[in-house]
Amino acid sequence: SPTAPGPRDRSAMDVEFRISPAVAERSDRVVVRGFEVGELSGAADRVVVPSDSEVREALALRGTTLENLSVRPPISEWRSAVARCGLKPSRFKSSAEALARRWLSGAGVVTPLRIVDLYCAVSAMHLAPLAAYDLDRLPAPVIELRLADPANDTFEPLGGRPADMPLSDKVAVYASGSTVLCYAYNHRDSSVSCLTSATERAIFFGEALSETQDALLTVALDDLRERLVAAGATAGSLRST
Repeated sequence: SPTAPGPRDRSAMDVEFRISPAVAERSDRVVVRGFEVGELSGAADRVVVPSDSEVREALALRGTTLENLSVRPPISEWRSAVARCGLKPSRFKSSAEALARRWLSGAGVVTPLRIVDLYCAVSAMHLAPLAAYDLDRLPAPVIELRLADPANDTFEPLGGRPADMPLSDKVAVYASGSTVLCYAYNHRDSSVSCLTSATERAIFFGEALSETQDALLTVALDDLRERLVAAGATAGSLRST
């Protein structure tokens, strides 16, 4: 009889996103949007990453400053969502807020991977949280936005310690099976599924909990998709759950 495919044997994988009722009930609107990308390694060195000045100009055009960042939608809405996880929003910032703060403070983001630099810059420009996972490193072809299961879930935070991000049944996470892929909606990704220099196929996505967030997320994903295709990657159509 045929053997079930392993984690790195899914050439035809189409990731399924699910949103649990427990998370959906927390907000009037919950949507996950994203697209899959192939031939990523060949495009990795050709992507055009927005300059620091471009990112800061985009934020300035939105009237976003360090002083008002935390109190203006969509960031204030993310802070409320994190608070509903039983976490302190000023400590467990959404990725969109954390990235925007870096550029507004003059730091920016530079990593060993230009693809990561790209989606971080696009995320900051549009104030929309974006994630990217290596399709061949996912534990299963299903990603669910749900509440954490402390008794069974495991989490290996990228660049962080598990003890600093405790799992509780109040915290909304992305998970594939019992493996947590992202903590507190979009606060911190897992080292299990992150992009690497060898990543060939990936999924880029984000979530929104309001109309304001959804509008920004859609624009951000369209922007990112266009930049990846221009660099030679193949990209599927934008999907939503």
